[in-house]
Amino acid sequence: ILFLFHFRSILIVSIPLPLAVLMSFLFMYFMGISSNIMSLAGIAIAIGVLVDAGIVVTENAFRYIEKNDVDTSDKKAVWNAVLESTKLVGRPVFFSMAIIILAFIPVFALEGREGKLFHPLAFTKTFAMIAATIIAVSLVPVLCTFLLGGKMHSEDSNPVMRYLQKLYRPALVAALKNRLIAILIAFALFCGAVFVGVGIGSEF
Repeated sequence: ILFLFHFRSILIVSIPLPLAVLMSFLFMYFMGISSNIMSLAGIAIAIGVLVDAGIVVTENAFRYIEKNDVDTSDKKAVWNAVLESTKLVGRPVFFSMAIIILAFIPVFALEGREGKLFHPLAFTKTFAMIAATIIAVSLVPVLCTFLLGGKMHSEDSNPVMRYLQKLYRPALVAALKNRLIAILIAFALFCGAVFVGVGIGSEF
């Protein structure tokens, strides 16, 4: 509501959330995974990420319609706009969610008591992410064709977005003007994370 000033867009993002959770329960049923603290924790951990793909698809469709002055009363034009906007972000959304899923592969390598403890969590989080990805590239565009309508506010007319852009634009310009420094800072942070990770791993 704050970022788009469009209430029905919130419905587009919110509806897939319970559907993704329900789909993960279906996966659990067919895989024979019981509902326990760890399996439900996997879904709980994934909740914040489940809406990300839907937000990207919805926001891109919203901005595409707004920037191209699409008549929201013309459902055919809205349909074409949603189709084109989803094509722009469909592949990035899919691969970004795939990377998050792949990040949990090491958990599946755990054996013994650790494996029995954390495997259900990893499975349910993966199921929820897969469900959210499928919904984001299938159901969310359909919801956009039905619910994106009325007044489409531009970013410049939104005081929240104007304020955030004032904060972000100087940082972006500084990073682009000093690309080498930006890369070196990122590399230093990466090396620091690896060092800390190795240190924690050695303690175990």
